[in-house]
Amino acid sequence: MVKKEEKYAIIGGTLIDGTGKDPLKNAVVIVEGRKIAEVGSKNDVAIPSDCERVDASGLTIMPGLIDCHVHLTGCRGKDPIYWMGLVEPPILRAVRAVFDAWKILDHGFTTVGDMGSPNAIYLKRAIEEGTAIGPRIIACGRALGRTGGHGDLRRDIYAFPEQFVRESLALSEICDGVDGVRRAVRKLAGMGADCIKFFASGGGSWQNDRMEDLHFTLEEMKAIVDEAHMYGMKVHAHAEGIKSVRAAVEVGVDTIEHGDILDEHVCEEMVRKNIILVPTISVYYVGPWAAWEDQQKSFNIARKAGVKIALGSDAFVEDWTPYGEYNIGEIKKLVDWGLSPMEAIMSATKIASEALGVENLTGTLEKGKSADILLVEGNPLEDITVLLNKKNIKKIIKEGKNVKRL
Repeated sequence: MVKKEEKYAIIGGTLIDGTGKDPLKNAVVIVEGRKIAEVGSKNDVAIPSDCERVDASGLTIMPGLIDCHVHLTGCRGKDPIYWMGLVEPPILRAVRAVFDAWKILDHGFTTVGDMGSPNAIYLKRAIEEGTAIGPRIIACGRALGRTGGHGDLRRDIYAFPEQFVRESLALSEICDGVDGVRRAVRKLAGMGADCIKFFASGGGSWQNDRMEDLHFTLEEMKAIVDEAHMYGMKVHAHAEGIKSVRAAVEVGVDTIEHGDILDEHVCEEMVRKNIILVPTISVYYVGPWAAWEDQQKSFNIARKAGVKIALGSDAFVEDWTPYGEYNIGEIKKLVDWGLSPMEAIMSATKIASEALGVENLTGTLEKGKSADILLVEGNPLEDITVLLNKKNIKKIIKEGKNVKRL
């Protein structure tokens, strides 16, 4: 016997559907199985007699949020030797990552893009099969880095043997040359990666990791993009200096991650090529690398040029970026830096879904989309900070099912 799909109607709240449309009062969302069957006003949507009714009166109905840039490393500690995963067992970090993913979901994020960790491809499978509780994960696996580059942990400052580092956290798949980067993309695709992320620039982590440097040649970057797009995978470029942003835009990446230094010309090209900016604002306020003046100038240039901006927090270690509360803090930073609350919500829903390539699945509350839904006490269009307190998120629905809360 085929099990009948669960059907229910969320009735009476104010709908923010994620598309940018004006909010709809006295709305109805009908969920059937994992999908949204109907959405509209109470006057226009017929509620089937066999539907369970969920009263959302006085609440805001909105899409589950999306964080485009996290790292489910499972690391703890503020010292780099710990948050780079060099001195703790990989299995311990993997177990912690399960709980960290649940914390992110518990703050309203039903989808995340993991932009570099060895755990995410496998954690994704555990969540999909119902073994673990967490958001939908779009995983790149290990980010592509060059020898001696931003993601290469084989540094003299630690004096660890190369084999030890490779068997440790290994945030990067180290590859060099056109053939090498093609081979690396194929390897990650075979492991089950959903997308590709590469370090187009340094990250300022140590003296030879300058943000203004290019970390791959233009030919290597083009090979990465061509190979990934052949698999139908999005390409996300860690690009902080202007040279790396220009190169990444030239070869046709899908997103610029960070984008510390931008100019009008490169932003015009991003608009023309529909390349999305994931600015990761929050990371500029924490840790020894905190500095945000140049980044805010670049953000404003991008915003005025019409570049699409998607939410990404860069949560990477519990002690610096506590999972959940740090992720949701990014939405307030987007407003602080000039987006309207509606624009910030779109950055965390519709635009974020486009950045991760899941816009046909989630990101907006429309008929046929996945039932990823939040019921929120308060109006985030009037006060975006209502989303920062998870107590205001009265119900989290992922793929039609109520999420078990922490």
